[in-house]
Amino acid sequence: MLKRLIVPLLLQLVGVFVFLSGFFPQKNVLSGDASFTIETKIQENTKPPFDKLVLVVIDALRSDFLYNEVNSGFSFVHSKINSGEGWGYTAYSNPPTVTLPRLKGITTGSTPSFLDAILNVAEDDSSSNIKDQDSWPRQFHNHGFKLRFFGDDTWLKLLPNDIFDKYEGTNSFFVSDFEQVDLNVTRNIPEQLNESKEWDVLILHYLGLDHIGHKGGSNSTFMPAKHREMDGVIERLYNNMKDDTLMIIMGDHGMNDVGNHGGSSAGETSAGLVFLSKKLAGYDRPIAQKNVKVPMTLDDPSTFQYLTSIQQMDLVPTISSLFNVPIPKNSVGVLIPEFIQLLNKKVANIKIMENYKQLLDVAKEIDVQNYLSEFKVSKKIDTSIIINKMKGIQQDLIRNATDYNYDNISVGYGVLLIATIIAIICAIKIMHFGPPFALTMAISILLGLSCFGSSFIEEEHQLWWWIITALVVFGYIHSTIIGNRKFKLYFIVFVCLRLIRGWNNTGQQTTYSYVISNILEAKSSLLWALNIWTVFILCMRGFKKNPTSFISSFTLGMMVLTYKMNWSIVNKESVPEYLHEIVRKYCEIYTGTHNDSVFEDALIPMATLFFQSISSICFIKIMAVMLKMQKSDTLLNDMSKYITLLLIFLSSSSNIPQFLIFEILRYCIIKIVQDQYDSSIYIVSLISLILQNFTFFQFGGTNSIATIDLVNAYHGISENYNIYVIGGLMVMANFAPAIYWTMLAWGILYKSVKSKTDTFVKCKIPYVLFNCIVGCSLLAACIALRYHLFIWSVFSPKLCYYAGWTLFMNVIVGCLLEGFLVSLV
Repeated sequence: MLKRLIVPLLLQLVGVFVFLSGFFPQKNVLSGDASFTIETKIQENTKPPFDKLVLVVIDALRSDFLYNEVNSGFSFVHSKINSGEGWGYTAYSNPPTVTLPRLKGITTGSTPSFLDAILNVAEDDSSSNIKDQDSWPRQFHNHGFKLRFFGDDTWLKLLPNDIFDKYEGTNSFFVSDFEQVDLNVTRNIPEQLNESKEWDVLILHYLGLDHIGHKGGSNSTFMPAKHREMDGVIERLYNNMKDDTLMIIMGDHGMNDVGNHGGSSAGETSAGLVFLSKKLAGYDRPIAQKNVKVPMTLDDPSTFQYLTSIQQMDLVPTISSLFNVPIPKNSVGVLIPEFIQLLNKKVANIKIMENYKQLLDVAKEIDVQNYLSEFKVSKKIDTSIIINKMKGIQQDLIRNATDYNYDNISVGYGVLLIATIIAIICAIKIMHFGPPFALTMAISILLGLSCFGSSFIEEEHQLWWWIITALVVFGYIHSTIIGNRKFKLYFIVFVCLRLIRGWNNTGQQTTYSYVISNILEAKSSLLWALNIWTVFILCMRGFKKNPTSFISSFTLGMMVLTYKMNWSIVNKESVPEYLHEIVRKYCEIYTGTHNDSVFEDALIPMATLFFQSISSICFIKIMAVMLKMQKSDTLLNDMSKYITLLLIFLSSSSNIPQFLIFEILRYCIIKIVQDQYDSSIYIVSLISLILQNFTFFQFGGTNSIATIDLVNAYHGISENYNIYVIGGLMVMANFAPAIYWTMLAWGILYKSVKSKTDTFVKCKIPYVLFNCIVGCSLLAACIALRYHLFIWSVFSPKLCYYAGWTLFMNVIVGCLLEGFLVSLV
């Protein structure tokens, strides 16, 4: 019996990850460093327009943060743009819009690999660095420029550190810190200004604005102060610059209204970019900037397209030309036209020709020599024609950026197809052709077909809402037909589902202001009353059967509440004053101090104590059952309570009351399943499957990287970054509601059955069947639409989420964890 589960599950796992290795291969790049190839002597002896570069990267600096009349607090930058000393742009950041691939694009000029978005979290990973690739920092170093860097240590992981004379990195993933992380960069400025003769390039990368976005969204109350702080840094640097210094202020990407990024929405891909220099005032400013004053408003603010729009990678050939170094080999950027006037006519023509030849080399076009010979004969160049031709090549290169490994794709899909056939055969033998089998197949086919539409993937939560609504309606009709009406239970179920439906913004196309979580955040007394009730009700579950477990769960519950309150206080969230004082006393006990920083000082010790306590309690409970020192009949209920408390610990404060609704819903579902369906294994399994997916989206999840919850992955983490711990907490935080509903079967199916192994296998077969069918459709969609406009922004993230569901939810939680606990019962 167990083989019927293990074989298709393992084949599915192997097939998916072999497919991923072919679909997300490491991108092929040209090796070596570029050199001047056209009129070499002239270029080598040309004096560049600028001799110093100051690059200020403000992480997640969306275009409206720089230019919008309402959102922008960069008053000094505005004054320089209006005076002509600043040229402003909106730079398109190619998805995925996360720091690692965007920094690759900013330094090499190349298109990002989607694999970089995944490796963005893996700070210890070295497979994504560009230490052996050509980049403008590497070219600057090779040509005698002295570089210094301070800020996000992603730069230090990407580039060889020996190109910097001095450097200091700050950690980019402690997203709850948006003050000290920037002060650690700014404190280096006085020394660098005093030593300005000892460096040629100064790079600063600030993370605080991005962290504020992750914590409170693009309209966070902390944003205006951060804008003013960054504007002050820019003013200080600029006022100490000489005329031959160029300052560039830019964002590596933008953010959506929720404050996250990684996807392809207008807000995420529209980054601000400003060039500042006293020398620029002597040249014609960009056309879009003439007769326009900033800050400004747009007719359609949702486009985020302020002033002139360019590709962010165009920065690379522009910097290279302005400082007279070769354009990096893999760059697909095009020299920004407005800056051509800063070069003398002869050199300008050479630089344009160099850029064009370099693009053709990347594209491996056959007409390189033909074009160059024509250029040499005519001695003339029509700048606009060549720029347009380069932009055409650029678009072709962006569209064809990835070399797929079709062998791995074919093998992976073939293995998954075999797994699907086996899963269908096993399901027919075990489930027969009854209603549960038909319903599982129908849902699987529906979701599978939806994988071929980008809008269906973006709005998948709608499908699950209608599926679960239909299930409730048909369930009630069935209860009426068999004469076992349960109107009150079904009514409560529907009310619970509707509350969950309206709790958060879901999907990627529409955002609402009046969702329940936003309302509760504005009414902190109600929010924390619900949070306290949630934990108390959870701890009371199973009290009659096992009163002693209440003590351990209640102790853990109090730890969870005090920590979450303290976390909210530290992160400037609203907490009722009476709770504020209670938490202070707890913090003073934890730290043994009474100073003003007692809340911050207590965070790590409180989290550490909770993790140690829950681990110890779970271990003692399991050992007691294994050694026959305690009855096993309460093990699953107790473990589900402990795990739920851990999930609450890893959830945002405004989402905690959902677990109260989950508990009510769980109680009603158990009553309905036991009375109406005689605890049918397949019905329980199907309800669990639907609720896992439904609540995942209603908790705030989507099929976009932009909504991955990073904030709750750092509870209890100090300065010692551990990718495995962070990764584990991140996955649990994002799949928290799905994990909760995986445990639905624990309270129904394993109480009095004789063969728990058979029950376990029967319970998991619908999951395997669903995931195999949907997986086959999704992989087929990715193959068929591999050159689709949204392949990297919609289909690829969905593929990654599917891999996450397969590995974590189905294998680790659904089979390994549940299988281990069931074996003890």
